[in-house]
Amino acid sequence: MQTLIERVVDGVWRDECGAQGALFKLLARVIEYEVDQPLLDSLRGELREPLAEAGAEVPEDLLTGDPAKVVEDLAVEYTALFVQPGAISPHASVFQTGKMFQEPADRAANWYRENGFVFTHRFSGEFPDHAGVMMSFVSALFEREADALDRGDAAAAQVIHETRERFLIEEMGEWVPAWCRTAAQAAEHPFYERMMNLTGRVLWDELTQIVPPRRLRELSEKNARGPVVVAKDPGFRKASGL
Repeated sequence: MQTLIERVVDGVWRDECGAQGALFKLLARVIEYEVDQPLLDSLRGELREPLAEAGAEVPEDLLTGDPAKVVEDLAVEYTALFVQPGAISPHASVFQTGKMFQEPADRAANWYRENGFVFTHRFSGEFPDHAGVMMSFVSALFEREADALDRGDAAAAQVIHETRERFLIEEMGEWVPAWCRTAAQAAEHPFYERMMNLTGRVLWDELTQIVPPRRLRELSEKNARGPVVVAKDPGFRKASGL
C-alpha cells in the first residue's frame, strides 16, 4: 500500500480527494433536502452508471416515470423519513440524546466556524449537526485538500487532511453509520433505502482507512445501537395541551 506522501507525489491522492469530495457532496445533497428536477435529471443521466457500479442502482420508476410525479413521490418519502414527527431525524443531537440542538450541534458549529465553513439554514428546522450538513463539510474539506495539492502546498493539504479525519472520527463516526442503517430500514422507497445504505458504506470505508483497530471496534459497538428514545412526560403534554 502506498504511503500518503507517495500518493501525493504521483498524483493519486489529489484524484482521490476530488472523487471523494464529489461523492460526499452528492450524498449530502440527497440527505439535506428533497430531490428536485435537476437532481432527477442527473440521476437519469450522468449519475446513473456510477451509482449502479457503487451498488445503489437508480430504481426503475425514477428512470421511466413522469418527472413531476416522481419528484412528488420522493418529496412525500423524504418528509416521512426525515422530517415529520416520528421520522428518523438526521440530527446528531436527536439520534444521540433524543433532544434537538444539544452539545453535538454546538460542537459541529464550532468546527464549521474554525474552518471557515459557512452553515446556512436551508429550512427552519435544520441545525449544524444535520448529517447532510456534516457530509457537506467533509466534501468541502476534500475539495480544499485537492486545491492545496494543485497549488503544491503540501503543508496546507496535510492540515486539511488531519482536520477532515478528526471530524469524521469525532463527530460522525459514532452515530452516522447507525443512523444510515436505521433510515435504510425505515425507508419505503428503494431510492432512499439504497442511498442510505450507500452513505453508510462510504462513511464506514473512510473510517476503516483512518481509524486504528481498537478504536474501530469501539465505533462499531457504538453504531450497533439505535437512536436514543426519550420517555414522554405526561405532565408536559397535559400542561402544553398537546
